[in-house]
Amino acid sequence: MDIPRRGLLMGATASLALALAPRAVAARQLSFERRRGPGHTQFRVRWFDHERRERDISFALDTGEIEAATKLFREFSLESMRDYIETALRQAASKWSEVKIEIERKAAGVSSFGIGYRLLGPPPLLKEAAPQIDRALQQAQARYAQHYLRRIDRSTIWVDYVGAARRYMRAMWPLSQALLGIAGGADERARIGLALSFFQAIPYDELTDRVRSGGYDFAPPPTLLDLNRGDCDSKAVALACVLRAITPGRLSAMATMPGHAILAVDVPWREGDAWVREQGRVFIALEPAGPAMAPVGQVAPETARFLDAQTFSVWPLAA
Repeated sequence: MDIPRRGLLMGATASLALALAPRAVAARQLSFERRRGPGHTQFRVRWFDHERRERDISFALDTGEIEAATKLFREFSLESMRDYIETALRQAASKWSEVKIEIERKAAGVSSFGIGYRLLGPPPLLKEAAPQIDRALQQAQARYAQHYLRRIDRSTIWVDYVGAARRYMRAMWPLSQALLGIAGGADERARIGLALSFFQAIPYDELTDRVRSGGYDFAPPPTLLDLNRGDCDSKAVALACVLRAITPGRLSAMATMPGHAILAVDVPWREGDAWVREQGRVFIALEPAGPAMAPVGQVAPETARFLDAQTFSVWPLAA
């Protein structure tokens, strides 16, 4: 079946947040309260959902989970990655007493991210040592990236959305259960819409101000709730964690495009829904960034243009 790829939130545009035309409905968080405890941090949030109904939710997250997530993403840096790689290189080279390694910090390269080195010693030993030391460099990069929930694609380091969703699903369980509690007997699509409106109402922040954002370019789900702000991909990953409990058995996927990210979930398609396809499966689009209150299946015109032009990548979030 040829499904039309539509479902625009008319009057809105998408850069990172959705800019609103006068008639578009803006997400609105009515209040946010947070009380830090030694074991748990208590939250109470009030907001308007897509039907302009006031919602009120209370939940508690493990304070240790929040602190650990914050620490993990705050500590990541290219410089600390270089330190880690350099240590691994020196350890690898130490296996050959007659081989000397000279390491140089320089502008980030395609594969070395700013670590250059050369080996000095007898040619027969260099022939043996060189591939092993290069392998040590590649392995060190991979270990560091994996530890900090990043993935390396050529010369670019990205957030590992799949790994982050898997890591923080359990930490977000209390919010998931609280949303289910106020959803009552709502059907699956309505439950998704409720969770979507919760994240759209969280103030949008591109996380470019390192003082204001706490030092990260991505807010992992527990940190997003603690900060009460976040950008498009931070909100999308957090929503994915929640949907795993709200819609058990459904798969979700991140769709990334230039300057933007959305989430998508494999609920049944309805007339007018925007969607993406991956491995033969249709995922219905969700725009969690806000501040536009885009219902399930509706996207901003700029997002729709990327979808129509197939200018996006899809990252299924593993069960």
